[in-house]
Amino acid sequence: MDKFHKKNIIEQKKQAELIQKDEFADFEGSKAELAFLKFTHFLAKNRKAVFISLTSAIIVLACVIGFFEYRQYLFEKETVTLEDLKLTHQKANVSLDAQIQSLEVFLQNQSTGRMELRVWKDLSKLNAEKGDFGKAATYLEDAAKKIDTPKEIKALYFYIAGNYREREKNNAKSLENYKIAASVIEPARELNGFKAWSYYQAGRLSYLTGDKSSAKQYLEKAVKLDGAESGEDVKLLSSYLLLKLGKN
Repeated sequence: MDKFHKKNIIEQKKQAELIQKDEFADFEGSKAELAFLKFTHFLAKNRKAVFISLTSAIIVLACVIGFFEYRQYLFEKETVTLEDLKLTHQKANVSLDAQIQSLEVFLQNQSTGRMELRVWKDLSKLNAEKGDFGKAATYLEDAAKKIDTPKEIKALYFYIAGNYREREKNNAKSLENYKIAASVIEPARELNGFKAWSYYQAGRLSYLTGDKSSAKQYLEKAVKLDGAESGEDVKLLSSYLLLKLGKN
């Protein structure tokens, strides 16, 4: 009886599978209608699983949207706070040290990480006015590293940082910044004036640090640049240093 019972169960399962396979065999509608019918049939048979999946997806989507909206709210709030802080400095004629300290505190307390570029630029300017060119350069270098586009701004920040480092008497770091500025701006087809000055500064610092080969390469690039915007001054200065290199 047990064997007969098991055999009967197997036969019933086979018949059920055949019935399931042939469920839409007699359907005479279009392929689109058949697909829709199969889809609704699937939903009817799997209501619970589909409901749970849809609910989970909606909850996840709501959490993601809420997170980004909250981050945007924090950014807008921090922007207003920064503008109010700078306005207070301006109206109260706050000292450079006090301005720097308050901006540094603001930078530590901000949570989005999206205010750094703006504050670094302000801190660089204030430290340069104070005469702390090392700090001024550091803030601009940090800002430049975080910028991808536009390339002109990235190069400009490194160029100004190079000037600050030179005023700090750190020629090695200054040369590094000038070289980066020249490299970043090199592909640009316009702004030949800025490009020429970047080449000249990199060549001049290479000359001062004893790297005559690099100095010659950069200075020749500055001389060969075409266009009125490149200016005659930078070409004359570059030519003068090339003559000095030739005599040595």
